[in-house]
Amino acid sequence: MISYLSGKVILERPNFIILEIGGVGYKVSIIPKIDQKIGQNIKVYTYQHIREDVSDLYGFQSYEELELFEKLLSVNGVGPKAAMIVMSLAPAERIIEAIATEDSNFFISASGIGKKVAIKIILDLKSKISGMQFSGALSGGRVKEEVVDGLAMLGYKKPEIDRVISKLPKELEKSEEQIRWCLKNLAKK
Repeated sequence: MISYLSGKVILERPNFIILEIGGVGYKVSIIPKIDQKIGQNIKVYTYQHIREDVSDLYGFQSYEELELFEKLLSVNGVGPKAAMIVMSLAPAERIIEAIATEDSNFFISASGIGKKVAIKIILDLKSKISGMQFSGALSGGRVKEEVVDGLAMLGYKKPEIDRVISKLPKELEKSEEQIRWCLKNLAKK
C-alpha cells in the first residue's frame, strides 16, 4: 500500500494530477481543493484502490482528510468515486459537522448520493467521527464560525459558502480579511 507520494507535478487536471517521482509518473485522483501547480513539488497522502482490472490512487493534502475518506469508504454503497464527490463538497470539518448534526441534505447535494446513502453515511459514521481532529490547514479555526455566519446573514446559501471557503487562502487569519476575500470571490460567480 502506498501511504504518500512526494514529487513534482508534471500535469494537472481538475480531478487528477500526475506526479513525477524518480522518473515514474503516478496518476493521482484529487479533490479540486488541493493546491498544485505544474513544476511544483508537493506531498499527497494516498489511498490505493485495487480491483481486478484497475489500480487507482486517491490523494489528499492531510492525513486526516485521508482518514475521513477511508471512513466514507467503510459505508456500504459508497465507493471511491462517491467518497471523492463527498470530499469535494466542502472542507473535511464541514463534512464531519454534517454527520454530527445529521444533515442528510448536505450529502444529497452531492451528485450520485441519494437519500438512502446519505442516511447510511450518517448512521454508520456518527459514532466513528467523534474522536477525529484536524491539524494543519483545517485546524485552529482557520475558517471561523463568524465568517460562515456573516456570509449566511448576507443571504448566501450553504453550497456557495462552502465552495468559497474551501478555496480560502491559508495566509488570511483574521475574520474580517476572510469575509472580505469571500465576498470578493462570491461576487465573481
